[in-house]
Order: sequence, then C-alpha cells, then structure tokens
Amino acid sequence: MSSDYPSGRTAKGFAQILGAARAAALSARPIAANSILRKAERDEIVFLAVNDATMTVALRSARVTLPGFLALAKRPGPTMEGFAIKIAIIAHDGPEYFWIQPFAHVDERFVGQINNTPRSVANLKIGDTITFTELEIMDWMYMDAGTMMGNYSVRALLKSALPQDREAFKRRFGLDFDF
Repeated sequence: MSSDYPSGRTAKGFAQILGAARAAALSARPIAANSILRKAERDEIVFLAVNDATMTVALRSARVTLPGFLALAKRPGPTMEGFAIKIAIIAHDGPEYFWIQPFAHVDERFVGQINNTPRSVANLKIGDTITFTELEIMDWMYMDAGTMMGNYSVRALLKSALPQDREAFKRRFGLDFDF
C-alpha cells in the first residue's frame, strides 16, 4: 500500500525497526525495565505534559519537513524503506497517537494501516485501515541504510531519557538529538 511499492518493502523496514529496538533493549548493557527502549519493545504508552516544549518543537520540525518526506515516500532510493507516518486520533480521554504503515496517498487523502496497539480509541485494532488528511499527520519516519530518519517525537522523548537509553537508540538507529 505504500506509494508505488509493494507492502512487503515497507513491512520489512518496520520489522527491522522493531528488531533493532529489541536488539538495543537486549544489549550487553543492562537497561531499566521502565526505559524508553523497554516501553517501545512492549508497545507501551509514554505520557507527556500537554505543554511539553521539546515535543512542540519536535512536532513542528516534523510538519515543516513533511513535504520532503512525502516526496521521498513516492520515489524512495534503493536503501530507503519502512516509511511510516504518525497521526493523532481523539479518544474519550484525549489524543492517542498511531504509527500508520504501510500508507498511500490517494487524491487529497491518505489511507494506511494502524501499526501499534490502540489503548484508548474504541473499535480500533492493530492492522485496521484508516483514512486521514495531510493536516492530521504529526510525525514521519523511514530507514535509510539502517539509519532511522525523522521520528521527531522519539527524539524529543529521548532528550529526557537516561544516557544509556539515548546511546542504545543512537547506536542502533543513528539518531541525533538536535533539539
């Protein structure tokens, strides 16, 4: 379902992201049970204050760079895969964020599959197909030759994470922490 490429290509990239996160969590250096790596491995929710300045800057950066990401997703280079976008869906207790992968741009809308476990949104499950607009996209990511690109929201989360968590993600994904 991703733009111009069979879903196997993007599914493989997402599997690599999850595999690398699991490998990072199982590295030789012990990692706390409640670390961001462990929470990612268990598909757990991370809660933030509504007015988190670091996340606000991160999501603004994601929105500013979204047109370039969408262009790459239509015609990725040979080492690019795992294209995913994050949207918010309003639940009874506030927004819940979902990675959508694979996805496709169809006319003025996007369509894709929920790729993490819903916690608050009723009648939605992992793998469900959803439609949304570009204005609803909060973040984006893809892998390029084993390096994670984008994913501004996790960069913001890692800014306040323990140093060993930041280093484990940096080693596995080549992320930099620029905000």
